[in-house]
Amino acid sequence: MENIHHAAATVATVIALSLPAAPVLAGVLDADGISAQIIRKELVARRMGMKVHLRYDSDGTVTIRSPFFSGTGRWRRDGNRLCMTVAGAPGPETSCHGFEDLGGGKFRNTDGMVLREEG
Repeated sequence: MENIHHAAATVATVIALSLPAAPVLAGVLDADGISAQIIRKELVARRMGMKVHLRYDSDGTVTIRSPFFSGTGRWRRDGNRLCMTVAGAPGPETSCHGFEDLGGGKFRNTDGMVLREEG
């Protein structure tokens, strides 16, 4: 079990170091846009060849599933950003992201990760 946690921490470190500096988003979704386009959607992203699944539910829970970590936490709005707290997650326990609508059910968060609706 300790090896799994060590491997997850190593992957999280590699991911964090490989992320580009936070880009300036041209079409940031406002709170209403986030409610309409992000909340209650099955979202998937690719990070280092691995699928990461995210779901922000309307009751304030967030679920993350990936090959190296699965967990549930809480999310809240901070202006035009979503902040999520997931105990035991690789990387910072709490992270906040704005979202840019790229069209076609795709979104880029402020870390540069592209998420798409999984259908």
